[in-house]
Amino acid sequence: MSSAGPLKQMIRQFVDEIKAVSGVNDCALVSTDGILIGKSFEDSLSAQSFGAMCATMIASSEAAASVVNIESPLWIVVNSHKKAIILVPAGERLLIAVTANNDANLEGVCAHLQEIGERIGGAL
Repeated sequence: MSSAGPLKQMIRQFVDEIKAVSGVNDCALVSTDGILIGKSFEDSLSAQSFGAMCATMIASSEAAASVVNIESPLWIVVNSHKKAIILVPAGERLLIAVTANNDANLEGVCAHLQEIGERIGGAL
């Protein structure tokens, strides 16, 4: 058995755990370079584009925070009328990107994703 099998299984378990967070619609596990590692999205092309753009957003927010001497963000929320995009670092090389319902407790969703992100960072 190849080592990719257990790694793929671990990634799938993390994706399933993220998707199970109340309020989360879809999710992607993305490298900080924008490479899609895992996803729950049906459309693979959309997931790849979404992941790349989210990696850009988190890198930009970290750079902006650095310029004004603020620590790297714990999470980033992009809010619209009905949905939100939430980005959470998952270790030094990965991030969690989700779409969520706007009527969910977004701060609670972020905190839960942060816990999962810490475990992902330790495992991957």
